[in-house]
Amino acid sequence: MDFFLHIIVLIGTFLPTILGYNLVFGKGKILHFGPMGVSVITGYCFIVTLKSTGSFSLAILSGLIAVTLISLLFAWLSLRLNQDAFGVMSIAVHLSALAVVLNWNSLTRGALGIPQIPRPEFLSSVADFAIAAIILSIVTVYIVRKIDKSSFGRQLQALAEHEWHAKSLGIDRNRVHVLAFIICGIGIFLSNLIYLPYLTLLHPNDYQFAGMVFYVMIVVAGMPGSVWGATLSTVLLLALREAVRFAPLSASVLGPVRLMLFGFILFVAVYYRRDTLFPKQRSI
Repeated sequence: MDFFLHIIVLIGTFLPTILGYNLVFGKGKILHFGPMGVSVITGYCFIVTLKSTGSFSLAILSGLIAVTLISLLFAWLSLRLNQDAFGVMSIAVHLSALAVVLNWNSLTRGALGIPQIPRPEFLSSVADFAIAAIILSIVTVYIVRKIDKSSFGRQLQALAEHEWHAKSLGIDRNRVHVLAFIICGIGIFLSNLIYLPYLTLLHPNDYQFAGMVFYVMIVVAGMPGSVWGATLSTVLLLALREAVRFAPLSASVLGPVRLMLFGFILFVAVYYRRDTLFPKQRSI
């Protein structure tokens, strides 16, 4: 029963990040590979403030300020650089943030991570976290579907299909990119808000490059831009990832096997979705 509740918590805490990222990477076709960079910055700002002050209100405020600033940075970079250059730069920002976390020992404890993260009073058990995760999932799917079907969603899709034609229709690329990255960032922050107190541990290993690849795999496997597709792939792939832990293999074998399995899934998903991921520009 605890394992089932654990899966629910994971799905509920991953969904805000995945659906926000799906909006940028899937629907907007923006080669953003920095969601883990946003997550590590907001996560550490939130937890360091919480551990220092003991106030969840101040910690949430700190996290919101951090997520707004880093989202604006990514939006600015996406407007200044072409797609390929931005993709590389987003990875560089992620790795730079991780390097700061690993080397600023006096603040972040480096590779040791930050243990004994306090939990809110109303989230004292796995069942409480599961209920909160279900509520968060339902609200997130509802809001993101509203955004996806709104004029903003259509503008984001128009820019992805043909930027020049979208601009000729009066679509403001700057505004759309800023809103898209902020929505994505808020989703990431909401995930950290529940996931980190649930683990009671903040560790830099959770923000390695492999985590970003897992996000990309979920979005691609679920059909980029599809809210229901991303939701379903999140449920299935997270359940698979946790179930693999029970495979009758030694730890030295299980790690490489899991990497090979998800690498194969990503390869198949990218090959099958190649026309969706890399659409041909419309021409007259």
